[in-house]
Amino acid sequence: MKVLITGGMGVIGSEAARKFVQEGIRPVIYARHRDGSLIGDIEDKIDIELGDILDLPRLLQTLKKHSITHIVHAAAFVGAVSQQNPALSIQVNVMGMVNILEAARLFEIKRLVYTSAKGVYGPVTGEHGHPTFKPLPEDHPKNPIRIYDSAKLMGEYTGLYYQANMGVDIAILRFATTYGPGKTARHGDKGVTSQLIESVAAGKPFRLAQGGDKTDDFIYIKDCALGIYLACMAEHPESRVYNIGTGVGATLQDFARVLRHHFPKADIEIGPGFTPSNIYDLTRARQELGYSPQFDLERGIADYLERLKQQPSRTA
Repeated sequence: MKVLITGGMGVIGSEAARKFVQEGIRPVIYARHRDGSLIGDIEDKIDIELGDILDLPRLLQTLKKHSITHIVHAAAFVGAVSQQNPALSIQVNVMGMVNILEAARLFEIKRLVYTSAKGVYGPVTGEHGHPTFKPLPEDHPKNPIRIYDSAKLMGEYTGLYYQANMGVDIAILRFATTYGPGKTARHGDKGVTSQLIESVAAGKPFRLAQGGDKTDDFIYIKDCALGIYLACMAEHPESRVYNIGTGVGATLQDFARVLRHHFPKADIEIGPGFTPSNIYDLTRARQELGYSPQFDLERGIADYLERLKQQPSRTA
């Protein structure tokens, strides 16, 4: 097995690379720029190829050079920058996906894993939203609001088209709300949980005017990586689209509670209020991928804090 990870120096991509290394597999990281801040501990155990996913010839050259058998497509144009540049967002997130699919088709890649996002569902209300939070299944209606989420959904549909008509073997993972080292540096104010954890760990106060009561499905990045690895290895995935989360609801106040166990004098103020959110139904992923989350909130935060101690420069 030889796996290529696009966006492999990003938050999710780097953690996926680390998981493959732990499993004895040397991945190839494909990215536009070299940035070792999130891969410093595994840099001697991976191969790095610089290239753009919009550059199909370069992508094909890389697949051939390394005899790639599996692709994890985690590269994306994200966050507020994506919102402000819809044309570029669509170009990178949709046409980039088309290039990945074309490459997978031409080289008969054994499995393509596409990292999607919970934003494809849009705001969730009714029985799957507040206050009942019935577990949300993958076939729930989609109503993306942001251009990033709309592009992710288009990427999903395009991938399923190639799977049905072009013979490309694909697994699509919709991650719940992620947290982990690197989110603050890479995603700015969108990584609220990471801001909270890293502020407290640094002895700084944390203030948030509202949102402390929002119940959401928060997944630690190591569980994202586990989902990616299992999706690559699964022999006969039938459904092709999978929720990857914890299946458990938590709030920012829960984050604060756990952090105060580690830092009793932590200065945290989070106002009340919530926005629409959901908790995932993980039945498909459990049955077809063998996925089961390994990090509850306590274990995820503890691991996060330990990694900040070991490599503080990675999230500076």
